[in-house]
Amino acid sequence: MDSVLNFLFHLTELIRTTRLVEISLWVTDWPFAIWLQSHFYAIPGFQTLHILSIAVLFGSTLMLNLRVLGLSGRDQTLAATFARYQPWIWGALACLVASGIVLLISEPVRNMVNSVFWLKMCALLATVIVSLWFQHAVRSRMELWEVSPAGHASIRAGAVLLIVLWLVVMVGGRWIAYAPN
Repeated sequence: MDSVLNFLFHLTELIRTTRLVEISLWVTDWPFAIWLQSHFYAIPGFQTLHILSIAVLFGSTLMLNLRVLGLSGRDQTLAATFARYQPWIWGALACLVASGIVLLISEPVRNMVNSVFWLKMCALLATVIVSLWFQHAVRSRMELWEVSPAGHASIRAGAVLLIVLWLVVMVGGRWIAYAPN
């Protein structure tokens, strides 16, 4: 555990040598940032929207991936499950990104000079890329899925990987508040 904390500390120290400190201080003076900080319910409201968005996104991803893994929803075709949850996944991701940008603006120094924030952003980028691959792979093999669901090991591995990656993103988001600054 000490090596992880040392890594985070050194990464934060490295971040402090970049222009991110100046940029974060500049964002702090934006009128919208000042408005967010001066209105009591603004930040908790956007945090609530952010948390609800991740819940919808993760819940929808989980339901789709559990169907791919054959652990849930076997009474529905994969095509029906995909059509049901894909719009929720991407809609929630859009809301998550929008609320995340607002939260970033509301406390720019706390976030931009935070090693865990940047690790979470890297995990989020990787997760979105894997999600794009996964949904393309599922869509391209959907017709064959009901005939031979056992022959899609890479898609099943992608389903498990996505669940793990979204958990990493969520833990990273929660951990931002406790990272050394």
